[in-house]
Amino acid sequence: MDLLNIINDGLIYITNGILVTIYFLISLLPALVSLASALLLIVTLDKDVQNSVNYRPARNGPMGSDLMGRRDALYTSTETSSTMKTSQILTIIAISLWLIAQTGMAAPVPWIGASMWVFAVIVLFILPDHRRYNQLWFIKSWLVIYAIAVIGSRLYIYYTSQLSSSQWATIIGSAQTASTVIANTQGNTTTIITYALWFIIPLGFYAKTIRELFVNPINLLSPKAGVQEVLRRIRVR
Repeated sequence: MDLLNIINDGLIYITNGILVTIYFLISLLPALVSLASALLLIVTLDKDVQNSVNYRPARNGPMGSDLMGRRDALYTSTETSSTMKTSQILTIIAISLWLIAQTGMAAPVPWIGASMWVFAVIVLFILPDHRRYNQLWFIKSWLVIYAIAVIGSRLYIYYTSQLSSSQWATIIGSAQTASTVIANTQGNTTTIITYALWFIIPLGFYAKTIRELFVNPINLLSPKAGVQEVLRRIRVR
């Protein structure tokens, strides 16, 4: 009988441990999704865009080389001695701010931010190469703005929660009046913050990003062709 109780208690402890681990991982899932999106951005698109900025036209061959050789040199690149990582650093700053902002934040804000990161990566992969530079800056700016808005809202809510009616009584008139004013102000401001974090900023990000995605008609011959490829086709056709 004692053995059965021990086995039963052991199974209960194991099951509870598994459930706690699952719940913990689920709570971390938005952060993990955001981090995975940022890492994918760093090792792929950020790297490509930064390489295109770090490279300069090569000067191949002697001065007396033929015209074709000089023309081909226009489309070759050589790496500069100083390789910057600005694009990757900006992504690291954006994801760091977001991870700080969403830590301990109640749903659905962490999931909204994670969906914004995933949507950003998808859109950037769809865009042609020559439009990624500007869109990387634009999208990272929106993500940073959302992270700062979340941090600012949390600081405001924390600060106002520490206020007492007695602290405002000397300014407003009485403790009872101060309590009413504080309660009304907190309720109205919290409602505005909720609308901003749940709807206004995310929907603005999605609408603006989708608009930038379809602002120019797609190239029917080669949708993914960049500026360098278009120029090469013009020169050699």
